[in-house]
Amino acid sequence: MLAKTGIDRIDELLKGGIPVKSNVLIYATPFIGKEIILKRFALSGLAEGDRIIFVLTDKPFRDLSEEMRKLDGRYAEYEKNGLVKFIDVYSPSVELKEKSKWVTFIDSPINRERIASSVIQTMREKEGNYRVIFDSLSTLIVYSDAKAVFRFLQVLSGMCKRMNATSMFSMTRGMHEEIEVQTIKHLMDGVIELREEGARLQLRVQGCGEVISRHWIDYLLEEDEIRLTGAFRMGRVA
Repeated sequence: MLAKTGIDRIDELLKGGIPVKSNVLIYATPFIGKEIILKRFALSGLAEGDRIIFVLTDKPFRDLSEEMRKLDGRYAEYEKNGLVKFIDVYSPSVELKEKSKWVTFIDSPINRERIASSVIQTMREKEGNYRVIFDSLSTLIVYSDAKAVFRFLQVLSGMCKRMNATSMFSMTRGMHEEIEVQTIKHLMDGVIELREEGARLQLRVQGCGEVISRHWIDYLLEEDEIRLTGAFRMGRVA
């Protein structure tokens, strides 16, 4: 079975989507589409009846909730029906006080054990298929170190897989040593990597089961959309 990303041409590249129960890393510099992939992946899951868990270390849950409402008019109903849960690690650090019954607040990015236990507990509360979106691992590494985050992620990714969740973890390109990046990639079933190459934006897939091409593919950003323009076999603009 495959979990659609919600971006048609990426799903085509992936021959239908990401294999369910996979852990996939979205690795990119800021502002070139990483957040779009994460949000579209969540909306695709909700449209298919999956439950969503957002783990947020870089923004408050309320900001993301508003962004999701703008992307899809049905999102407010999904949230109202309890299909979306947030584990908010960001808000307490900047003393934001807003509460919600759909949110678990974590006092610090260093409290990795509570983050993991909150994800697992949320999945145990309600039966169903889950998609976990973790944004981002980079913040955890900044607050501690890559080895500690690796051990945390080893436990969390393994539990997500055993509980039939399909997960996306984001990581910011350019913030980490290469050995740190490779250490995190080692735990993943696949990587969707985005980069700026001169004036061009490019994407490639590593792992993620069977795909049409593993070359760099050109793409365009259009508001809240990613549009692949490259030919899959050639890795250039078609």
